[in-house]
Order: sequence, then C-alpha cells, then structure tokens
Amino acid sequence: MNENEAITSSAPPVPLWKTWGLRIIFAAMVMVLGSKQLNYILEGASEWTNWRGLGHSMLFTLAILAIGGVFRPLAFLPVMLYEIAWKLVWLSVVALPPWLAGQEIPGIVNAKASIIGITILLILIPWKYVWWRYFAQPIEPWRRRKSSE
Repeated sequence: MNENEAITSSAPPVPLWKTWGLRIIFAAMVMVLGSKQLNYILEGASEWTNWRGLGHSMLFTLAILAIGGVFRPLAFLPVMLYEIAWKLVWLSVVALPPWLAGQEIPGIVNAKASIIGITILLILIPWKYVWWRYFAQPIEPWRRRKSSE
C-alpha cells in the first residue's frame, strides 16, 4: 500500500445521503446560479460598474466550478465552504446592519434564501471529513529535502 492509499483508507466514512445532497446543491448552483449569471453577462456586462462586474464574474465562476462538484462532491467541498463563508460575510456585513436599523435589506442576494441555504449546507457537509482532509493531514512540504547521495 503506497502513502496515498494509506491516507485515503483512513478517511472517515461519509454517508451516501450527504454526497447525494451535495450533488443536488451543486447541480442547483450550476442550473440556477449559472443560468442567472450567464443571462446577466449576455444582457449587458458593458453597462456594469466595476464592482457589479466583479460580483457577477465571481458568481458565474462559482457556478462553473460547481460542475465538478456534481461529479466529485467531496473533492469540490472547498467550493461549498467558500459559498458558506461569502454568504455569512454578506449577511453579517451587508444585510444585518440595515435589518437591525429597520431598513430594507439590499436586494442583491436574497437574505432568507441565503440563511436557508447555509443551514442546509451546514447539515450536508461532512464536517469530520472536512477536518480530516484539510486540517488533520500533514501539510505539504515548504521545500524539498536535499537528497543524500
């Protein structure tokens, strides 16, 4: 057994319902987010401010990356972790202050749908696997060892 097989065989088991749930979320991102962002891009990217262009470009790229998650949900977990992170930042920095002040929440992203989506992802993501894969494994070496001849 080589080193890679030994590491992979020690991975915590991930329930099949979680991988299928992630596949469904990834597919929804591809279809809903991808088609919505592609329409925005085709309709008038030349009229956007720099920040709006940045946002649509990043969201469209997220939808493109989600294609890989449909086929390899565990390998593309960082895409979902990014999805949770950016939505939490948006909710706390952009949506929460006006909501607390009794004002209208900016309609760029649906706040209720974001909260529901984050909640679903928090349930679907196999956190033991995330810990094992991204924190418990040895880090890649910073430099190559000198070979002793």
